[in-house]
Amino acid sequence: MAHPFLNLLSDRKIGALWTGLAFSGIGNELNRIAMVWLAIQIAGANASWVSTAQFAIATVISSGASAFADRIAPRSLMIATDLLAALVALVPPVFASTIGLSLEVLIGTSMAPAALGALFQPALLSSVPLIVETRERIQGVNALLDATARLSRLLGPFLAGPLSAFVPMLHFLTINAASFLISACGIALVGKSISTPARTQDTASMQERLARGFMVARKEPEVRIVLAANTIVLAARFIAVGLGLPFLAASPEVASLPLTGIGAPAALAGAYGAGDFIANLLVAGARPRRVGRFMFTGYLILGTGPAPVPVLLWTLPPLLALPAMLLASFAAGLGGPMFFIPMMTLLQTGLNRPDLSSLIRFRAALSAAAMMLGSALSPLLFDRSGASPTILLAGRSLRSSALGAAASGRILAQPHKPSSSIRLSPPGFPKAPGWWFHRGENCCLPTMWQSPAGCGATPT
Repeated sequence: MAHPFLNLLSDRKIGALWTGLAFSGIGNELNRIAMVWLAIQIAGANASWVSTAQFAIATVISSGASAFADRIAPRSLMIATDLLAALVALVPPVFASTIGLSLEVLIGTSMAPAALGALFQPALLSSVPLIVETRERIQGVNALLDATARLSRLLGPFLAGPLSAFVPMLHFLTINAASFLISACGIALVGKSISTPARTQDTASMQERLARGFMVARKEPEVRIVLAANTIVLAARFIAVGLGLPFLAASPEVASLPLTGIGAPAALAGAYGAGDFIANLLVAGARPRRVGRFMFTGYLILGTGPAPVPVLLWTLPPLLALPAMLLASFAAGLGGPMFFIPMMTLLQTGLNRPDLSSLIRFRAALSAAAMMLGSALSPLLFDRSGASPTILLAGRSLRSSALGAAASGRILAQPHKPSSSIRLSPPGFPKAPGWWFHRGENCCLPTMWQSPAGCGATPT
């Protein structure tokens, strides 16, 4: 039986979208590596303020975008954000060749793409039901779109090492600008299926539109558990992986390793990306009987991986330490898709389009706020404790957070009569038996997960 990705990529619209997003994802990863590396060279431990600024603006935009974003066609919104992001990516090279590059310039130019991304990503994810046209393909498309980010984490770091020998780190940002243009072309080729705003007529007040995502989450206990787990784990993960590995690679502790300079963080990030991508391929066709247990097992795997990295560096000889560190990074990457793909499928099949858009932006605001907190704590942690102890501490916190989230999420794995339900009725889908999203069962997901007969609820 062919892998779901092969069938999906044969669709012209999905193939064009994925191609554009794949190029953009690799460009973004090169941009991320370059920005962190340049900031560390300029400001040392204060480099994390670049990430803090990005997450701060993403939090603000994600929180406020519900006031206007649903009134703009997703296709127009995504193309416009890509074009603007391409222009912004060229600002640091221009400054570097004229008046000089500073931390303030890096912070300023990192905030604009973060703000644009906070508009782009919710528009993309909420458009999945419109792109796929049949609900049976939603999980596969979620996995395929998530694979763009996972593939970027795999290819971007491995490309960064060889590229840095020929292309100055600064011009990784120029490559990123070109990738945004490719992404805009891919979105344009999707066509008219995503050319209709989520809300053409909305009589809700400004305050009601801003609070819509929060209100959707407030009504559904299951959604609250999933969002809370996602938010708590992200803060510790960002310190341990997003900042910890680059800081570790830039520290004197790795001087004895076979790889130094940009090669060390590129290899560690690449190993993490390989785990991400392989897990994505497997989860795309997964049929777990207990979706809640499956999701939180993913977070436990994610929480176990980063902490051993500094321990391996301290205890093993250099020739053995590097492969062992790469293996630990690979293992940590396996957990993310196990949580994210079922989560997005749950939301996309259980909510109508306007509520879905608002909830995805609310999740993006929570995620950005969590990572902003982690980034803001990083200067204190890395400056006072160093890279290895900080990774060790964040790794332990990540595992503890994952265990706590899993304990809370056990209600998703305990069968009992639901106290609430969401009727799945994505706009544009043909009439089909009703599906139920309720505590203790996985019936919130389409037929690829479980039939209604196994849910203990009568289809309507």
